Amino acid sequence: MQTLLAALGAVVLAPSASPSGAVTPNTVTPGSQVTFSVVCAEEVRSADVAGSALGLSERIPMEPGKSSGAFSVTVSIPSNTQQGTFNVSIDCGDGTSTVVQVVVSPSGGVPTGDGATAREPNHMLMAAGGGLLVIGAAGALVLRRRPA
Repeated sequence: MQTLLAALGAVVLAPSASPSGAVTPNTVTPGSQVTFSVVCAEEVRSADVAGSALGLSERIPMEPGKSSGAFSVTVSIPSNTQQGTFNVSIDCGDGTSTVVQVVVSPSGGVPTGDGATAREPNHMLMAAGGGLLVIGAAGALVLRRRPA
């Protein structure tokens, strides 16, 4: 009887596996669609997305996937969502959760700047550099042929 109680206590105290979440694409523009997905424990029958960070419903129910414990949902990001990085919680029906990051950018790409430092190639500098290479190669050739 004690063995049974000890085993039962170990099962109750054992931590459940953390769910694994994803968002595709993880960088979006306002007004575009994004798909949230999660894999919860096999016995879990429901999951939802906490969408309030993105201006969506507080709880968005997810659809069951092909395998047990897998869920996903596709939503449209509101067109008035400000740019930035948002942490979105995906909650499994057993009380476990995971957090995914969504980057909202006006251009849809990774927000790395506006290209203000990008310039056309400077042909004068390229010619000068090429000339210095030729002079260096000629100097090396002259030094190599010099009698010892």
